[in-house]
Amino acid sequence: MNRGARHDSTSRPTVTIGMPVFNGERYIRQAIDSVRAQTFEDFEFLISDNASTDATAAICREYAEKDRRIRLIRQEQNLGPFGNFKFVTDQASGDLLVWLAHDDVLEARFVEQTRLFMEQNPNAVLVCADVRVIDERGTETGIEELCGIREWIDWPRRCAEFFKFPISNVYLAIYGMMRTDVCRAALNAVRPPKYMAQIELPILARFAAAGEIASIPRVLRSYRRHDASLYHSEVSAMARKPPFKLPVSRWLHVGRLIFDQISLLLAACVRGRVKFAVLRNVANHYASRLVREL
Repeated sequence: MNRGARHDSTSRPTVTIGMPVFNGERYIRQAIDSVRAQTFEDFEFLISDNASTDATAAICREYAEKDRRIRLIRQEQNLGPFGNFKFVTDQASGDLLVWLAHDDVLEARFVEQTRLFMEQNPNAVLVCADVRVIDERGTETGIEELCGIREWIDWPRRCAEFFKFPISNVYLAIYGMMRTDVCRAALNAVRPPKYMAQIELPILARFAAAGEIASIPRVLRSYRRHDASLYHSEVSAMARKPPFKLPVSRWLHVGRLIFDQISLLLAACVRGRVKFAVLRNVANHYASRLVREL
């Protein structure tokens, strides 16, 4: 299949790569180029431009004109970050879905290797890989190895990682490959947040309640950390709150996250033995934290 080729009009793509973007002109070419370089080519690349005010739309249109796999949708009004993620999820045609931030980069075999894992593991609802962390210049600053959720670790131990606070680096699993129907159900069950910070927690907890999550022991994505990211913008906005409101807001936020995790785990339709093992692991986590704090 040629680089610009696409599945025929009567069939659906195997994979949807969804990119919600707002004002991403600085890095978006690198992200798009990494998608077009994928070794597995039966995908659609759905870009939702969230009413950008910079050159984002023009750049994406340029690529869409030369690659039929790219589907560009420009929003007339800004949907907000969560609304835009939900939009690309709802519009996805593939049974498998990958979210790609406009400032991240995929390795060429990302789709090939994660899709193969999903094909070979029907109980899996999400598979991820280790992550290379890069700065604004693209320089590597570290590797995040998601060792706590390797495939060979028994599922109750892996599952428990998604019901703890603070969560470990397994929050990066959200940047793996997902089953689209599970992702839609998770987003529909999550209350639209005021801030996107830590939104991975309630989403991943719902994935863990629906099936298995595992990580591949190789780097398949570069995750960019920089001062202009959405995360840093939200942290700055929260820091501008009056000093007496900031700790209260944080405690309420943490309390809601923990309550959501525990209540979801208790209500999850999983086998009793598995649920008991996960609850025991999570209880030990909080007991250890309490002992350390005391």
